Amino acid sequence: MQTQTIKQYLYQQYQDDLDLQAFVDAFNSIAQTYIDWANTIGLPIYTGLSGALLDWVGSGIYGTRRPIIGAPSGAVYNTFAYNTQNYGTGAISTILASDDAYKRILTWKLYRGDGFYVTIPWLKRRLKRFIVGRNGAAPDITETNEISILLGANNILNIVITYPSDAASVSMLLEYLNSGTLDLPFQYTLNARSA
Repeated sequence: MQTQTIKQYLYQQYQDDLDLQAFVDAFNSIAQTYIDWANTIGLPIYTGLSGALLDWVGSGIYGTRRPIIGAPSGAVYNTFAYNTQNYGTGAISTILASDDAYKRILTWKLYRGDGFYVTIPWLKRRLKRFIVGRNGAAPDITETNEISILLGANNILNIVITYPSDAASVSMLLEYLNSGTLDLPFQYTLNARSA
């Protein structure tokens, strides 16, 4: 991490001018203040941020916008040909992801500790990390007995989660899995539920 700026300096022929030297010293001082601020704010560490700053870092640095979950009531997509059905009627209910959910989603997308190859144990650890990792924390997961994954016929990925001690987190996970917010291998059709 960069802690010092590269100092600006005057050319030798201007070093006897006190006004120019004062300007250069002031510029160096302000630049160092910016570096100190950037080092103390911890922008890349999204788990310590919230609100608009979290949105800015999530979308600006990591390329993931805060998700919005919801659909128009009464409308079922992919059931009519385009331009033949009016979807303008009915209410639209959407929910903006909370800071906690947004941080968990960022951890889902950015965590590299499990490796880069998707396997059943990899997916089970990722699911459990989403459930227990409050505010995007990435605990080391060693036991995943609460999660059952079965690959069925026609590439249907059946996921059953039994974790009654934190039903709210399981519900949040299922909502983001079923909405497609959390990345999974595209070859599989997801069937996720809690037991």
